[in-house]
Amino acid sequence: MAIEMGVVGTHTVMHSKMSRDVGVDHSNSPKGGAKLGSRIDLHKLRHNVIDPFLYHQYVARRITTMESDELTTGATNPSSSIQVSLRHDRTLLMFVVQSLVRLMRSQLGNNTPKHEDGSIRLNPSKSKLSGCTLRERTVCDIYIYDMIPPNRSEKPSKKRIYYFAGGSWQEPPSPQHYKLCAKMAKEMTDTTISIVSTPLAPNNPAPSAFPMCLKTYRALMSEAKKAGERAILAGDSSGANIALCLVLEALREDSEHQEIDTKQLPHPIAIMAVCASIDLTRKNPDIDEIAPKDPLLTPKTIRETAKAWRGDWDAADRRISPINADISLLAKRNIKVHGITAGHDVLSPDGIMLREKCAKAGVKGEWVHWERQMHCFVLTVPYGLKEAKHAVQWIIDVLNRD
Repeated sequence: MAIEMGVVGTHTVMHSKMSRDVGVDHSNSPKGGAKLGSRIDLHKLRHNVIDPFLYHQYVARRITTMESDELTTGATNPSSSIQVSLRHDRTLLMFVVQSLVRLMRSQLGNNTPKHEDGSIRLNPSKSKLSGCTLRERTVCDIYIYDMIPPNRSEKPSKKRIYYFAGGSWQEPPSPQHYKLCAKMAKEMTDTTISIVSTPLAPNNPAPSAFPMCLKTYRALMSEAKKAGERAILAGDSSGANIALCLVLEALREDSEHQEIDTKQLPHPIAIMAVCASIDLTRKNPDIDEIAPKDPLLTPKTIRETAKAWRGDWDAADRRISPINADISLLAKRNIKVHGITAGHDVLSPDGIMLREKCAKAGVKGEWVHWERQMHCFVLTVPYGLKEAKHAVQWIIDVLNRD
């Protein structure tokens, strides 16, 4: 069923060839209007100009239904170490945004990124920082940017979140990343948010960038321990991939040094992985099944970006594909793994596999799987989308509890 979204009052139209089950019962349509069942052809509805009331009634009912859906969340298997909340709601505005993204998808990422070698020095405009300031420092040749909210006292933080921004391993943090980190910094009053500017492909693929990042990780964990801070690694998409891989590889190295007490080596208390890239082989058959629903990513795109990052490493290498790492090491050190997966994201099948692997290994964590949401939908929070605001608040609440 072709869906064509329009605002009949102004004849503003957005086109999308997606097939969608709207899932709303409009059996109480006004007399004389079309009776709308659980599936509705918006193409026909848009052209019902003589009865605009019918269209606006649809919109009102759609929003009301989604409001009630927000309450129908559920946790799977209360006895599991991983608690999963399921959400199915999607607002009309998010649907419009997804449709726009799909229309623009062919124009996104056409240019090959060009960056200098090594860690990228960041210089965002003040407007992107929501009143916060960035304090720059370097740790093992990697630029670190501490997000300082306005009127924040100089007292030591209890927690430190090191944030790894996504961008296909090839782009620095976007304006949306700065806005997200600024929001977290303002609301998490006992926590400092630090953005890590990792070296980027194609100049610095994983074989050269990952060892640099691992060295910096060790230094940052030692730094946090000396400061009495509880450290958390967080990231989205490719950034979440790096965060997971750093912790898992460091734990693997520790496990091979039996001559020292590895329990004394510092590691984070938790990882927050949002729409993470988990398996760079991209062989999961569910990827192609979800592809028609994904408005942003395609199987071709994620395979190309994975190839750019892995360099001459095998795609299954545990240092770039955390699904192949020893997940049980996280449980042994009591490191929690939290995460978000989205139903209309081709990366979600691998993310769900990691979540299930964590549960099997006894790793603790809280997860949300949100159907009908696109890859990294949390980054739409600067635009006021309800789903993004709820997801970001969930992230803040979970990390505040750690």
